[in-house]
Amino acid sequence: MFFHLTCEMSLDHIGISTADYEQALLFYDEILSALGYKKLMTIDGHDVVGYGKRFPSFWIQRSRTTDTPKVDRSGTHIAFVANSRQKVDEFYRTALKHGAKDNGPPGLRSQYHRFYYGAVVIDADGNNIEAVNHFDWRAFIGWKTILLTFSILFMLVGVYLKN
Repeated sequence: MFFHLTCEMSLDHIGISTADYEQALLFYDEILSALGYKKLMTIDGHDVVGYGKRFPSFWIQRSRTTDTPKVDRSGTHIAFVANSRQKVDEFYRTALKHGAKDNGPPGLRSQYHRFYYGAVVIDADGNNIEAVNHFDWRAFIGWKTILLTFSILFMLVGVYLKN
């Protein structure tokens, strides 16, 4: 009997570092293509590549070298899904209150897409931890228009059905 386990907690994406960046790209290009994933995004100048099906959910980056300024972080990045921008803000405030270091305050990250809203902190072990919301309809400028349009549509359908 087979069981499929699901997580209650949703991960949005994860990133790892590699000492041999070129070899890692060759390796992950091959093994991930066998699962239907492909290289979707490259961040030039930073040696970072994102893989996925529709959006990058697995990232690889070149490890720090002796020439890289020492930063207090590991090579692990984990991003959790937040249900709203307010939850991203709450995550950030709570993390700082409990000893995390700022690594990017809450805000839009348009380099990923126009609705990407995230905040990043570094935990006590140097892990880069993020909360991200891809689209919070409450923050969308046109949400009132959408509600008004649906209200009018439902009214018209009601009038039509009544006649």
